Amino acid sequence: MRIVQLGDPILRETSKELSVEEIKSDEIQQLLLRMKETLNGIQSISSENGNALSAPQSGTAVRMILLRIDGVFVPMINPVITRKSEETFEFDEECFSFYNLRAKVTRYVEVDVSYMDEFANNQSITMRGENAGLVQHEIDHLNGIFFLDRVNGHENLASIDHVLKDSPQRLTKVKEMIDYMVG
Repeated sequence: MRIVQLGDPILRETSKELSVEEIKSDEIQQLLLRMKETLNGIQSISSENGNALSAPQSGTAVRMILLRIDGVFVPMINPVITRKSEETFEFDEECFSFYNLRAKVTRYVEVDVSYMDEFANNQSITMRGENAGLVQHEIDHLNGIFFLDRVNGHENLASIDHVLKDSPQRLTKVKEMIDYMVG
């Protein structure tokens, strides 16, 4: 299984912080490489996907996420949101760990994130819009939180079969992507 699926207890754990030595270890560097390969595999099937993944979804409960921003991988280790905008937006979310469901979640329009990169250097970034939504979603994974836990009312919760019922070719691609993730 390339991505841990709903029901596995690791997805509800609070992930552990990594030390500088651990970040530089072969084990963590290999985990990061596997995460990149997984996202590249997903994106090769569906170019609009494959942009974010957490270490727990890859089977290791450590505080590491991987985002693809403007086509470039940005590993974030021990990420912390240090500032949130007052303004929020409704973000359409899905999750590779249970990709058959989608819903709108209220997220902050802008967040500042402090983190360490794959070389254990301190970094910070301001993220806006969809990227802000993605980083909030992935940091939630590090705390054992699913986007479903944040859905306001379940009236906007829908299955992928319903969402894409008028796009059979796209639905076929999504199901191929799901098979890749769980295969």
